[in-house]
Amino acid sequence: MSLFDLAGPDQIETIPFPTDKDGLIRFIRRRQPLLLSGVREALPFTEGWNYSYFKSSLKSIRIQRQSEDGIYHYLGFERISMEDFDEVMNTTGNGYALEPLRGQGVSDDLPAGLSVTLPSFIPESAFRVSNLYIGPGKNKSLLHYDETHSLLMMLEGRKRFILFPPDQSDCMYPYSPFSIRALLENRVVDSKIDCQNPDVKRFPKLGQAHGITGWLEEGQALFIPAGTWHFIEAEGRNVSVNYFWLQNSVRDWLHQPLLDFWLKRRAIDVLDKLRKIKHKLSAA
Repeated sequence: MSLFDLAGPDQIETIPFPTDKDGLIRFIRRRQPLLLSGVREALPFTEGWNYSYFKSSLKSIRIQRQSEDGIYHYLGFERISMEDFDEVMNTTGNGYALEPLRGQGVSDDLPAGLSVTLPSFIPESAFRVSNLYIGPGKNKSLLHYDETHSLLMMLEGRKRFILFPPDQSDCMYPYSPFSIRALLENRVVDSKIDCQNPDVKRFPKLGQAHGITGWLEEGQALFIPAGTWHFIEAEGRNVSVNYFWLQNSVRDWLHQPLLDFWLKRRAIDVLDKLRKIKHKLSAA
């Protein structure tokens, strides 16, 4: 069984890339995923952005290695030269790049001329980060959700996705907000389900889930509303850039899975305070 076997009859809607500030607002309010066409026309700075461009423009890049289950868990990163990364891409393929381009965590190595413009529908005050992702192929995510809205733009290659709405959170088997291990491992937005071998006997409610599946093609963008569970797998070498922005209503935070996220973050804050107290006591 594959997660993609859980696709329901609904098809994802495709619209032209919005160019006005209210272009996504009705979909955000409904928390409706979308495919947007015409990325390069709407955002001209992406013209020519592909693997060859970044290979020649970047001095170094931040990567993570595959875990034993073949998944990139976004836990440990290392910075290597672009030359070394190119060798990884052409040999073992054991490396997935995640490089912040704007917002939190931007490296001093990033060329000054490499700039990212926000789409008109993302408020500057709500914006968090824009990341560059480069993968060798077959790179895949965990089944998870984000507390922010996400816009994933495909600049080279293609990715297959399946999305599950927030009201199916009970079928996704998220980690408990009271699981110390999950909190310490920062698994607050992840599902317990093995995406490669979903076990319906162990997780029976998973069989009741109905997702929306499709392909994100070059020149398209995928809008994933906050709290939407998603699993994404790339086919062949791939380059994408995304935006994360926080634009949730109070009502959104009062429903799952965002309510759980809020509880988990508060629990992590408590653990961090306890660590600091322990450190001070041991240093005294």
